[in-house]
Amino acid sequence: MDKLKEFGYFHDWYINALVVRDKHKLIVMLEDEGKRATATFSGTSRCTVEHFSVSNNIVFEMKILTPGDTNYDLARAMLSKSERFSKTPGSQVALVLATAGAELAVEFETLDIDAE
Repeated sequence: MDKLKEFGYFHDWYINALVVRDKHKLIVMLEDEGKRATATFSGTSRCTVEHFSVSNNIVFEMKILTPGDTNYDLARAMLSKSERFSKTPGSQVALVLATAGAELAVEFETLDIDAE
């Protein structure tokens, strides 16, 4: 996704908050040196969050993966730990790898990124 590339895949950004809205919308709020962005995963059907920290959640990268990509199997393994909360599986898989703290795997339909 071009928007992820624009933000350098959020490398070294901090995750400030995880928010759930409308049952199938996962919002990841990020900050880097006074810049803020919000990644909204709509049509979320499964999500796993591991290693969440109260003080340090530094992103290594946020990427949308397809079969055969590096870490695709890792994302699928993480998602297998989650209950499905939608009858329809999302068509895309994203993985947020950490430098420190939280790592997320998300099965979803669309991703929107807004910057402040």
